Amino acid sequence: MTSGNDRRLPVLIIPGFMSSGLEIRKSPQKFWEGKRLWLNISAAGFNSLHVGGALRKNEETRSLRKIKPVERRRSVRDALAPQAAMGGEDEPAAPIDPASDEMHQVYIKQMECKSKWLWHMRLKSDMIREREGVEVRPIPGTAGVDYLAPGALTESMSYVFGPVLKLLKGKGYKDGVDLDAAPYDWRIPRNAALSAFCSMFYATAKPSELERRDRYFTNTMEKIERLYKNSNQTAVVLLCHSMGCKTGHYLLNFVLHKMGKVDGQAWIDRYVHTYVPVGAPHIGAQKSIRATIDGDKMGLEAFLDDNEGLLLGRSLGSSPWLFPLESASDPAPQDSLPKPPALPSAIVRDESALRIILPAQTLNLEAFLHNRSKNLPSKLRLAIKVGDDVTVRTDFMPTYRGGSKKISLRVNFNDSAWLIACPPTLERTLKLYPSAEVRLEEPGAGPPPKQRRTIFDCDIFWPLRCAWCLFKWIFCCPCTLAKRVGCLVLTTVKRTADLGAAGLGATRVIGKTGKVDWRKGLLDSHKKTSGDGGEGGVDAYQLWTQITPTGNVRHGFFLEKPDPEKLQIKVRWERDNSATKQSGVVCQKYLERNAKYGDVSYSSCNGIDLIEREGLQTSVQLVKNTYQTDPMAPLSLSSWQAPPVKRVVAIYGINLTTEVSGAYRRNPAGVRISSAESNLEQLFVLDKEAKLSNKGRETHVMDDGVICETKDTPQAIVGGRGGIQKKSGDGTVAYWSLQHCRAWEGTCDVRVHEIDGAEHRAILNDGRFHGLLLQLLGCNSNVAIVVRN
Repeated sequence: MTSGNDRRLPVLIIPGFMSSGLEIRKSPQKFWEGKRLWLNISAAGFNSLHVGGALRKNEETRSLRKIKPVERRRSVRDALAPQAAMGGEDEPAAPIDPASDEMHQVYIKQMECKSKWLWHMRLKSDMIREREGVEVRPIPGTAGVDYLAPGALTESMSYVFGPVLKLLKGKGYKDGVDLDAAPYDWRIPRNAALSAFCSMFYATAKPSELERRDRYFTNTMEKIERLYKNSNQTAVVLLCHSMGCKTGHYLLNFVLHKMGKVDGQAWIDRYVHTYVPVGAPHIGAQKSIRATIDGDKMGLEAFLDDNEGLLLGRSLGSSPWLFPLESASDPAPQDSLPKPPALPSAIVRDESALRIILPAQTLNLEAFLHNRSKNLPSKLRLAIKVGDDVTVRTDFMPTYRGGSKKISLRVNFNDSAWLIACPPTLERTLKLYPSAEVRLEEPGAGPPPKQRRTIFDCDIFWPLRCAWCLFKWIFCCPCTLAKRVGCLVLTTVKRTADLGAAGLGATRVIGKTGKVDWRKGLLDSHKKTSGDGGEGGVDAYQLWTQITPTGNVRHGFFLEKPDPEKLQIKVRWERDNSATKQSGVVCQKYLERNAKYGDVSYSSCNGIDLIEREGLQTSVQLVKNTYQTDPMAPLSLSSWQAPPVKRVVAIYGINLTTEVSGAYRRNPAGVRISSAESNLEQLFVLDKEAKLSNKGRETHVMDDGVICETKDTPQAIVGGRGGIQKKSGDGTVAYWSLQHCRAWEGTCDVRVHEIDGAEHRAILNDGRFHGLLLQLLGCNSNVAIVVRN
């Protein structure tokens, strides 16, 4: 491509998702300003919090006993190690190892650092704006794309374009002269037209959030012009990787949008020699759907827990750009439309749901605590056991005093609702979950504490107790005294154990209902709504039950049983009609039925539909009202349609096991429904019980609900060559998406190089890729190249 021209081509690098280093320019916490946010765990201050490390093991050991840490700030204590308030008394601290306490203080400090790191990394709930007072920006130039964690010990594990930069500089390339990079904030969307959903936050909406905030695309055009000028008017190669390919593609259409079609095309023809997408997810990556549903720890599994990964993954506005494009609505030549994948992005188990609703109500605790004048609970919660294996719980609510009686504690419970996964029909649902049981719980272990009756308690047995007390103290004083001392020691031990168990999350039941049978009420409610032409379960069935104290709780002169408290519950059966039933034959072809509680079937589901069913409306709005209204059309014009360049050289790895779909089901543990933006409950989880059918096992593999293609998976080849070949993707992007660039043949000069066994990121350190790159740039290469065209 460079024959007859001895000048090497200048290079501009556009990195992929999570491949640009990020630094903190401004922060309300001045200590963090100037720190590298992504990805320098050591500088962030929680590098010792890895799973299995000494700090984690020390905390596990400390959690098994009651320890009173020293010199701990109240804010840290309340946030990280809340004490269970039981009667308002502090137990004496157990003996501790000074080294253990010192490690504990380090643990607290690093937990604070991790919390602040996450706070800086996450975007606001609109998935576009940064938090108030925070300004995170990409590290400029090649320093922002070489290694995510620079250092002698970390470079080999955190390289991005480091090996490529080393290769090119070894051939004489110089930073800022004929070699440069355009890192970007990969957290925010590249979309141009912000929708009405976000217009309240920004008065201007063009041409993109990256452009509006950072002038990214304008600055990148200036970099290209500068490289062109410094290289004796030599056109520039756009070397893009992963999501950077979509960013580069978008940049080319941005030029047409900014300068006009004629002038913009002339600019591209003059300044851009070749567009080189490496490992490009042209029409998305199915892995992005799972990352949004399950969360994305971004390779930090050793440091982040599941909830932190969920919070981080669901706050990134760039994720929807990677959702697989399973259909196209824009007018385009038929042969350039993206071919549908062999499997849909999501395969969902056909299920229904029970919605359990607990209305706001107040419980009077006199009946439950009449035999306790001390150690009264400071907080209580309700637990609803549905069937034999599902239990949902409210939050702990504080008790308060009200009324004029001696025991006048009360507790208010707020509105709460849960969804319980059920079989697809009401009959099978009622067979599995015919009833429920409600329990009132307090922190602690063992049976509820009881107040020992003394001779001063006036009831029908008072004369007998008085006579027995006089007898044992007069005729057996030493034995009685020894017993009192023993009881005092035993009470102290039980009290300490109880506090420790409460600190570890143990609870005990102080009241419960009998089994509440709701079968008849749900059947009647279903018949009523079905008869009216509505969907099954539109109206909730309302029932009242009585919650009674556990144990033999009696009071009054005649030791009467206390009256139970009334409790209101609502339940509704909901049929799921949102799956794409007509495509079920595709799913049945690959997934065998699993009969855990009857016949189980699966239906295909578009990735966006699954995101919507999960309740992630912000992600859905970004796709529908932002990405799809962008003038540069990041989901079509800047994705699967041909870029406005003369030459495209696509390079990617093949024949690695690559995720192409996932089998999902409703969360079987029961899900708390909340409108809070920080809600971490998952409505859908991977169906680890699903299995591939015999036919499916011939072409795909499945592990814990994730379906992957292999090197033996038949692929329909796009473009003029056509036919069927057995191949798979690069371990991250499916072959279906990688090879889509073949559809551009005829619109521009397209050359495709497939490197066997090259992994998505590791390709940047692969000698075969280096050889192809040097040939493209007009440099001498002594690297042996074995690729497939």
